[in-house]
Amino acid sequence: MAQSTIQSDTFAPVAEDLERVIAVIAELSMNEIPKYPSDLTELDERLAHVMATPGKKIRPAITLLSSRLWGAAPDERAISMAVAVELLHIAALIHDDTVDDADVRRGIPTAGHLWGRNFAVLLGDYVFATSAKFVCATESVRLIRRFAETIAELSRGELHEMTNLWASHVSYEEYLARIYDKTASLFCTSAESGAVLGNADEKSIKALRDYGYYLGVAYQVRDDVLDYESTTVQLGKPTHQDLLAGKLTLPAILAAEEPGAADAIDQFFKAPESERAAMLDDVIHQIRLAGGVKRAEEATFAFIDTALERLQAAPDSECRDALADIANSVKSM
Repeated sequence: MAQSTIQSDTFAPVAEDLERVIAVIAELSMNEIPKYPSDLTELDERLAHVMATPGKKIRPAITLLSSRLWGAAPDERAISMAVAVELLHIAALIHDDTVDDADVRRGIPTAGHLWGRNFAVLLGDYVFATSAKFVCATESVRLIRRFAETIAELSRGELHEMTNLWASHVSYEEYLARIYDKTASLFCTSAESGAVLGNADEKSIKALRDYGYYLGVAYQVRDDVLDYESTTVQLGKPTHQDLLAGKLTLPAILAAEEPGAADAIDQFFKAPESERAAMLDDVIHQIRLAGGVKRAEEATFAFIDTALERLQAAPDSECRDALADIANSVKSM
């Protein structure tokens, strides 16, 4: 996704704890696995590379902010949970980039590009396992179960996407199910886990989970829109990759309601690979002409508005304001 417009002071209510989260992640390498007789300095450096890939740290911030909404004091369990959700995000990115055979992520070479797909898969597995250790430190069976469900959902989303490549007809409902698994599920877990650790009641926990859901859906839809709107430099990865990889995202799905765009998409998907590059500009033009990009952007705003509505279940505070700022920032990413 393009560079975030989140203001530097948005995370101020949990800035100190978020710095601790970032420090723990940055230090994770050989400290988490047994030393071997051989020199593993190179492996240490490779782990450090994937842990240090710059990100927005939105998910751990959501966990920390949500844990403070009902007046709970700073808690080591919240720190551990925030580390867990960010590590899970990093692991999912490693696997996504490997499956997509991506060369760069946020302008930085991916693990698969640097060291090969097999190494990248195992590296992602290691980070997945490490994230589970941190969620166990919360000693909450509820959160451990939810975390396990999230890992399954992330994998299911990737599997669903792979099995539907080059399908020229994808329903809106199928798309929402896929982006829940791939993106919104972890936003749900980030917000819900914070509310649980912050001793919220069940109604409030559900509201925060809903906030995470609608925020996560909006985040992914916005990312899909940016694939049509941004340059490679702005996005930190090549643009128009969804269509070239045979993936229908919301702009194309909505545009396909118009016959002209539907025909263009169908012809593009059925064309030999050698001809698709020459057809790309036309199919993108047809998607824009049919209003797919504009309508997808409008959907982003609607999802954000719903997320903000759900957030009203929490008491008025600087932490709630920060969570609202995070949601509103998605509109201008």
